Amino acid sequence: FAQAGVATLLGDAERLVVVAPHPDDEILGCGGLLALQLARGGQVLVIGLTDGEHSHSAVAGFDSGALAVQRAAERLEDARRLGVDGDDVVSLHLPDAALAAHADAMVAKLEPLLRPTDRVVSTWRLDGHPDHDACGAAAARACAAAGCGHLEALVWMWNWAHPGDARVPWHRIVRLPLSPQAQSIKQHALAAHASQLNARSAEIGPVLGDDIRAGAERPHEYFLK
Repeated sequence: FAQAGVATLLGDAERLVVVAPHPDDEILGCGGLLALQLARGGQVLVIGLTDGEHSHSAVAGFDSGALAVQRAAERLEDARRLGVDGDDVVSLHLPDAALAAHADAMVAKLEPLLRPTDRVVSTWRLDGHPDHDACGAAAARACAAAGCGHLEALVWMWNWAHPGDARVPWHRIVRLPLSPQAQSIKQHALAAHASQLNARSAEIGPVLGDDIRAGAERPHEYFLK
């Protein structure tokens, strides 16, 4: 992979804007990039599309309202651990597991939040999770309308792709090396998402299994330019 530092990746953008389909995707996809941007005194904005209330739908009798409150609080806590001011976290409260049906609403809500001088990071529009895909597609449309740059983080893709997989544009991937400090901050922020890291029930394991957690511990993050 081509390798780039944070300054090269973000270019002359004045602000890093992260658009995450669910609470925790901002960390899984680019928690290290956020930490590096903040370490150099850069501006950030985190936009959460949903509150992730669908993640425990396989658990009999789960309370989606209570889970939404918990996961929204976890998003704010991960931001605090990163060093992101609470005023720089925006939640749009769109329906979890149904973003594809709200594509125009996403674009309409995103575009006014963006500036031409931003660099936006979303999940990849072909990441392999319906909400991730819809998030990436909507972010691309909003960025085109706002006139700002767009990068796509690889999150779910690592679960299904194999080396040389023709479905992945490998030649477009850029690898961002993370400092030990950025790695540590990323892991501390991810640990805020207890609802996703703990077993959902006695019979059902955590949403973030060993493979996803191992991926989040890599000393690099990967983006499509």
